Amino acid sequence: MSSAVAFLGPEGTFSHLVALRRYPKRSGLPCATITEVFHAVNSGQAACGIVPIENSSGGTITETVDLLIEQAGHLAIAEELALDVRLALLGKKGTSFKVLRNLYSHVMPLRHHRDWVRENLPSVRMVESASTAEAARKASLSATSAALAAPGAAELYGLSVLKFPVRPEAVNVTHFFVIVPTDSTKTSSSVPSANNRCKTAAVAALPQTPGSLHRFLGPFARAGANLCRIVSRPVPGQPETYVFYLEVEGALSDAAVQKALSGARKLAVRIETLGSYPSRPRYRTPLKTVR
Repeated sequence: MSSAVAFLGPEGTFSHLVALRRYPKRSGLPCATITEVFHAVNSGQAACGIVPIENSSGGTITETVDLLIEQAGHLAIAEELALDVRLALLGKKGTSFKVLRNLYSHVMPLRHHRDWVRENLPSVRMVESASTAEAARKASLSATSAALAAPGAAELYGLSVLKFPVRPEAVNVTHFFVIVPTDSTKTSSSVPSANNRCKTAAVAALPQTPGSLHRFLGPFARAGANLCRIVSRPVPGQPETYVFYLEVEGALSDAAVQKALSGARKLAVRIETLGSYPSRPRYRTPLKTVR
């Protein structure tokens, strides 16, 4: 089996940076989409994959949540990683804001910086890209284009940092999951987190009856198990039917988590766990290239 680490590429994305930080001695496998990262792990092309799950400013990455729900039982979460994200406006060296017509970036940075863009670049058209690095690559093809991307992507794609749109002290954190096959016998989850934080993720389908969610949450409250994330997602092909992705603080071996899940199972159509995993301290973003 391959020892490669799949990540949302191309080179220069924040996922790539996290992969280099966490697995500096492993080869990387850049993927065009989050879906392809999941496929690479499922097919054995990669031993694990790194995918974004949440941005502190832009919110939950629904593509990742949908794939976790779809792949429950086949893939598990081995670790949660985090990165302080500092974005820059990248473009050709010396480019004036007045000549810019297109601004490329991933949907989350565009959403987070929309007010800054409207104020400083009122004439640009905001164009969504699969990743911030792909946005930088597209911006490198035109003198009238720019990208919101990691500062390190500038060197990779022959661009310069034109401006830092946010204050240097502003905190914008992106969280990532390390995903592995469920039958993987050696995962990074066996390594204790430096901050001793652990979470357990699960997928739950509930009865389509009034108050089912309220009743389902009761066992967690009574057991003293803290739910730190809960996301409702529609079930494809079944209108007005939803499934829930949730995370609870603590490991499956913890008494409170065991008690909460035991009670919740009695109130759900089905519950599948995605594993318990350490939540590691977040990394800082270097301003230089990630190569």
